Parts: sequence; C-alpha cells; structure tokens
Amino acid sequence: MKSKLTKHLLLLALPLLLKYVFFLVFVDWDVFDKGDIKEDIIFFVLVALLLCTRFFQNKYLKVVLLFLYIFYIVLETTSYLAVSSTFSSSYMYLLLESGTQELKEFAGGYFSWPILLVFVFNGYLFFLLKGKTWKPNFKYSNLVGFSGLIVITTFLKFTGLIESNAYHNTVRGTYGYYDLQKNMQFSPKVNSKELIITADNDVLVLVLGESTDRNHMQLYGYNRETTPLLNAQKDDLFTYDNVISTDVFTLKAVPKILTSLNRMSNGETLVDIVQIFKAAGYNTYWLSNQRPISFHDNAISKIASASKMFKFYNHLIDRDTKVLDEAILSDYEDILDKPGKKMIVLRLIGTHFDYDNRYPASFNKFDKSEDISKKERLVNQYDNAVLYNDFIVNQILSKLKNKNEKSALLYLSDHGENIYDNGTDFFGRSEEIVTKNMFEIPFILWTSERFVKPNDFQYEKNRQFTSEYTYDSIGHVFGVTHSSMDVTNSIFSSAYQPKKRIIVGDRDFDSYFKVKE
Repeated sequence: MKSKLTKHLLLLALPLLLKYVFFLVFVDWDVFDKGDIKEDIIFFVLVALLLCTRFFQNKYLKVVLLFLYIFYIVLETTSYLAVSSTFSSSYMYLLLESGTQELKEFAGGYFSWPILLVFVFNGYLFFLLKGKTWKPNFKYSNLVGFSGLIVITTFLKFTGLIESNAYHNTVRGTYGYYDLQKNMQFSPKVNSKELIITADNDVLVLVLGESTDRNHMQLYGYNRETTPLLNAQKDDLFTYDNVISTDVFTLKAVPKILTSLNRMSNGETLVDIVQIFKAAGYNTYWLSNQRPISFHDNAISKIASASKMFKFYNHLIDRDTKVLDEAILSDYEDILDKPGKKMIVLRLIGTHFDYDNRYPASFNKFDKSEDISKKERLVNQYDNAVLYNDFIVNQILSKLKNKNEKSALLYLSDHGENIYDNGTDFFGRSEEIVTKNMFEIPFILWTSERFVKPNDFQYEKNRQFTSEYTYDSIGHVFGVTHSSMDVTNSIFSSAYQPKKRIIVGDRDFDSYFKVKE
C-alpha cells in the first residue's frame, strides 16, 4: 500500500518537476523568483494532503482538485515562458481589462511550441492522475487534510510566499478589479454651471511619469547625478519632498490622480480632469507612450478618449516596448503651436522595467562595467532610465517655457519602484510586501512668470500629501475648479488639511513605516 502511495505521489510531482525542466531550458533564471520554488513545494504538499482525505475520494471532487493542480502548473509555467514572470494579481487585472480581440492578439503573439508542449504534457499527466485511486488508510484523514489546508495557507500568507501563488493572485486581481470598477462610474458630461473659473491661464501640461522613485533622483538628494537638468533649475521649481502614491499599480493609481476618486469615495459618479477643462473651454490633448490596453473598458483610456485629440505610441506590454519617450516630443511641440487655451496630458513609459529599454545607448552613464552583480546592474540601468527621464521632462518643460504664455507644468509619477533599496532583496513592486520606495514619488510644479496663481497659494516643501488629491490640486492652482473639488485637499493651498495617508492593505503609510524603521 505504501509503495502504491509513493508511486502516486511521484506521479503527482511530475508536472511540478516538468515545470522546472522547462524553466531550465527556456527561461532566463535571472528573472526567476526563487521564492516560487518554496511556494510550489508547499502547494504540492497541500494538494497531496487533500487527495489523501476521504472527502476527495468522490471521483468528481478528485477530478476538480487535480484539474486545479494541473491548471496551476500550466498557468505558472506558461506565464514565465511568455513574459518571464510569475502570474501576478496585476496580470489578472490586465486580463479582465482586455477585450476579446486583445486576448487573441496576446495569445497569438506569445504562443510558441514550448507552450504547446506544456499543454500537451500536462494534459496527458492529468488523465493519468485522474485514473489513480487515492485511498486514505487512517481514520482522521479529513481532519488532517483540512487542518493542513488552514495551516499551510496561514503560513503562506504570513511569510509572503503566497505572493507567488497563481490562485491567490487570480482572486486578488479579480477582487481588486471589480472593487475599483464599482467606484469608476464616470459622469457623461460636466455641467459648466458647476465650474468656477478664477484665473485666465493659457496652458496646463500634466506629465505622468511611470515607476519613478524619487529616492533615485539627484534633485531629491540621491548621491548620483541622475537629474542634472532639473537640478540646474531647482530654484525655479516647486519641488515637494513628501508626496506618496496610494498604490503600486498604474491602473489603480492613475485614475485617482485624474479624477474625483479617492479613498473617501463611495460609489458616486466620478468627474475627471479632462472633462472639466473641456467644459471650461480648453482644448484637451492626450499623448501616451503606454498602450491603451482595452480602449473601451480601461478607466485610463476612458479618460483619454474624452480629449479633443489623443494618440498612443505604444501597443506592447510595458516591459517589452522599446519606444522611447522622445517619441511624443514632436507632436507635443505641434500642439503647443496650435491656437487656443490648452490642457495637455503626457503619459511617459518613464522608468518602467525592463529598465535598459527605457533609454538610448548615449544615456548609459552608470552601467559600463561587465564585472558586476545582477543587483548592481539593475540599479545602474534604473539610474540610467532616471537620467533619460530627466532629459525628457526637461525637454517638455523647455518647449513650454519658449512659448512665454501663462502656463504651468506638473510632473509626478504614478508610483515608485523598489530597486533592492534599504537592504531588500528584490526589485519591482508588490501589494503583499511593501516598501517605502514603492510609494515615494516626485511631485514638481513649474509656473511661468505670467501665470496667475490662486490668492491662497502656499508652497510648503515638506507637506505630507498623497497623489489621490492631485485632481483637487490641479483645479485649485490653475483656477478651474469644479463642485466635486475641495480646496482643503489641494497641496498648493494655505487651507490644505493633512489627512491620513492610506496605502494598499489599509496601512497608514506614516505609522507603518515609522514602526518598520
């Protein structure tokens, strides 16, 4: 009996072993998260325990459990083969955001013969496993199996290893998507009667960065010269040192920047900044070096589509694109030359991973040595990306300055990035294991000499602020406000009232990281 059980367990382990064979042959191990191995072993133990319970002797329940196990292996293996990353909650979020045609294009673009082999081998193993009989030979098998389920799930949660689990990320991504959609009902039209215009300014340029951690910017005290151009004009900039994002994913962070959505929202109809400026008589423009994802369903694309003119320069997954941010500059300059009052939104690819795809060879200032570790190389590449981002933001600002109008530019990033910072052993972002660097973003305002600031304008460099109130702040500083805006939310107002800075997981940013320190 024990010999039979051992054979069954070896067969059960075979799909998992094949997963790592595929990784060894087809995947660059530098992008592989070693924590996945621990999580996979623990997940395997859990499935084996459940198969040995009397509960799962029912043939239909056994088939369901085995299908979930095999599908888990297929999902994680094909995810690495396609995009060199584990299946995360953000991928689930993106899948839900994508339309049928986009899913077909994605599948067609990434389907390969190794992925086909994964389906064939695992399909064959599923039918082999389905035919095996797992007979528990002890009295309390259900108790042991389901107790194991509770203990193992708790262990995965508190160790952070659950971050690698595809099913956990599927549930979390689905919940996050529908929770956000519930609060993303846009007003079809802004009533001009709800507007108060207090200044006659000409041009607003809103520059939305991507994955840029201010701690890697010379302007914010970083020990490398990563922002020499912005640093040279720092006396002309309102540079805010204590601004954070509330989220680590673009699709959650950006709608809060551009609309009346914030943590106090409770399902009410939202108003976005593009609609407001349109209603105020401004020509609105949107240039994006990020893909539209699902044009008709994605919240960010919905906002963009309200613009008089919008253009997307990139239609690839962020990490794969090699379209540099300078691609937007020519169209941007043409827009500045057009007559009339304008609001221009520029979405950059910024410093998004893969970092070495974010800058041309001429900006490779820090990554010239061959004999360095992977960590050092990624930090160098990220800093090169920040250096190029400095060039782009400076170009945008310089072209605006040349127009000599009553104009303002606001630059901020959607969220930050962790690059092995503060003793951590990973790069990127996560909702399970959070670091300060994932949230600490640049927030910089420039105004021309002729720009009319509000009477209550106040610059406090260290003011605590979260980017979810950027919407209120833009309206206030530019003098185009809507009834949904609150001046006490504006970082630029003497009436500003500090609020708790709540980030993912309902953590209070300031108390959470104060305790951590």
